[in-house]
Amino acid sequence: MKNNLTFILFAYNEEKRISYVIKNFIKYGEVFILDGGSTDKTKEIAESLGAKFFVRPENKSPFMETEENFAFVKSIITTDWIYWGYTDNIAPKKLVEKMVELSHQDDIKSDNIPLYTYLWGNTKEYAHKSYAPFLYHKDFVDFKNNHIHGLGKFIGTKNQQIFLEDTEEYALKHFSTYTLTKFISGHLKYAETEALQKFEKGERFSLPKMLAAMLRYGYIYGKHSYKNGTLGILIILNYMVFRLMTYTRLYELENNITLAGVEDTYSLKKEEILKEFD
Repeated sequence: MKNNLTFILFAYNEEKRISYVIKNFIKYGEVFILDGGSTDKTKEIAESLGAKFFVRPENKSPFMETEENFAFVKSIITTDWIYWGYTDNIAPKKLVEKMVELSHQDDIKSDNIPLYTYLWGNTKEYAHKSYAPFLYHKDFVDFKNNHIHGLGKFIGTKNQQIFLEDTEEYALKHFSTYTLTKFISGHLKYAETEALQKFEKGERFSLPKMLAAMLRYGYIYGKHSYKNGTLGILIILNYMVFRLMTYTRLYELENNITLAGVEDTYSLKKEEILKEFD
């Protein structure tokens, strides 16, 4: 049976993780690495395991996939189906076999896959569970006006999209590698990107909306993280702070608050105080 599925994996300095995910998929179709400028051994390891290595197009919107990126992917693949993935996700064998099966039928055009997330190195209990459309036919997804962490918009009909069973055998395992330092630095970049996107769309700061977003993330991560005890509570609070950072940055953009502006305002106040010393 002719292969009809290409595994697209996005990477940046992934020498510690790249081999696992390539071995996960290489027997089931071509594995293409779309690299963001790695300076470690990602390329050498990937090619030694049989994957094809590409430098992805420059992206004007960091942490967000664009029409240009999708057009590039479609230009290099020869299959109708795409698995759009990341190096920190590993799939059970039954899930990979299901992906291949779906790529050889005509009724379904998109597959939402369960995603079970581990955080802070703990593998006893998942910190988060969700669904994501990682598998789809290349002609049924549109990346126009995509949002941060978005996987495009499905443009088929409702009966052409399925959700796999929410079970261990069909769930991608997401090994999210964070300590506090990496979490804050990484999510600060996400917050900056998301806040700018909101601002450019005309959304303005709202205290109730910010509090609602924080509570929503507390609920989303709290559903499973509480099982991890103290670590679980810390995970919940960190993700709530992430929403706080996003809306704080939106407030700064709306009110043109910059470090230079803050320094100028302080300078004026300092000069006012010092006048009595003249």
